[in-house]
Amino acid sequence: MATNPVEAAGKDPTNPDDSSLPRENPIATPGKISGLGAQLGSQHFSIREAIGGPWGALEATLPTILVVVIYPFTQSLRLPVILALAATLIFGVIRLHRRQSLRQVLAGLAGTLISVFWAWRSGQVENFFAFGFWINGVYSVVLLLTILARRPAIGWLVAGAIGKLDSWRQAHARKFYELSRLCTWLWIGLFTLRLVVELPLYYANLLVPLGAARLILGLPAFVLIGYFNWVLLRGETSRLRAN
Repeated sequence: MATNPVEAAGKDPTNPDDSSLPRENPIATPGKISGLGAQLGSQHFSIREAIGGPWGALEATLPTILVVVIYPFTQSLRLPVILALAATLIFGVIRLHRRQSLRQVLAGLAGTLISVFWAWRSGQVENFFAFGFWINGVYSVVLLLTILARRPAIGWLVAGAIGKLDSWRQAHARKFYELSRLCTWLWIGLFTLRLVVELPLYYANLLVPLGAARLILGLPAFVLIGYFNWVLLRGETSRLRAN
């Protein structure tokens, strides 16, 4: 689940055909929010921008595909994990070339390194997916804490994207607040569903079904929940922006 969407703004004017390439990540710039937050706060939801274009989609899925497809033929960890790591390094170089946030590049590389390390040390290819379980668990807990703190993460994200962090929890934005809490629950549901579906496959050592579940509940589910969030919030987001 390594998608890092970006805004359409910032396209290189010297290269009109660079729309499929990763662009500068505005989240690294104070006062700007990119990716899902930008899409949820926009008037039109762009799937392309939500997933970071073709490169974002490929970066999110290729390491898993390489492991799931190659390991059954080789019955060896060496080739699939090396290729998965190499793919992540290549995407990192592309991001650096596009002058994206170094933090973003390092985060993607660190996730793959940890996954490769766990699989290699244990000798079990299924452990390539183990780090993802921890990530989904942490996300679920963090999002739940934002709800309990009465600052649901999706509300904060969208309010930040439209420059309304100082007013999104006030009385006039009550409906926006309630809907943003519901949207945050949807993400908790997705992260929990991933664990419910994938953990039994992991413990049963079913690599191909596990990889398929990881892919289906990864990028497609990310886009679907993001779109549902946008549909739920768009009316109240417009009202909040106007106040």
